[in-house]
Amino acid sequence: LLYGVLTGHEDEADAFFDTQKKLFAEAESYEQTELTVAFFSISSNGNVIVRASDDYIPRMIELAGGNYIFKDLLNENGSSASVRLSIEDFYNTAKDADFLIYNATIENPVGSIAELCSRSSLLRDFKAVQSGHVWQVRRSLYQSPDIAAQMITDIHGMLTDGKSDGMIFLEQVQ
Repeated sequence: LLYGVLTGHEDEADAFFDTQKKLFAEAESYEQTELTVAFFSISSNGNVIVRASDDYIPRMIELAGGNYIFKDLLNENGSSASVRLSIEDFYNTAKDADFLIYNATIENPVGSIAELCSRSSLLRDFKAVQSGHVWQVRRSLYQSPDIAAQMITDIHGMLTDGKSDGMIFLEQVQ
């Protein structure tokens, strides 16, 4: 709103803000699906990076109707929201997750499930990989905090109908 006032576009800023408030209000009505979600990336050295359970990404998953698979994971080595895990530790917790969301904002996007599995062959055993429930975040997530409510809407769509039409932040990996 401040930029709207400063640039003489207060009406447009108000309308934009009202739209975001409506999306957040809709999220409050999303029912819990009991489906689990792992949000992660794999670094070039083979470590898996996930979000601490008290971060905003797990909260968005919850608001969308899902359960973040790392429900009790905190970063004990600092204040970062990212937690590094070995692929084995990731496997032990996330292998039965209903959905995988690959964080392509940190590492390069993947073009296919096979390409993702080439980063670690253990991924082939994951429930979400076997059922085709692998998604990735487009690179614009962290540059678009003004439309965070859309990420919740996208995750809800992933969990409920699996259609990526109209999604801004997520895309299904085939």
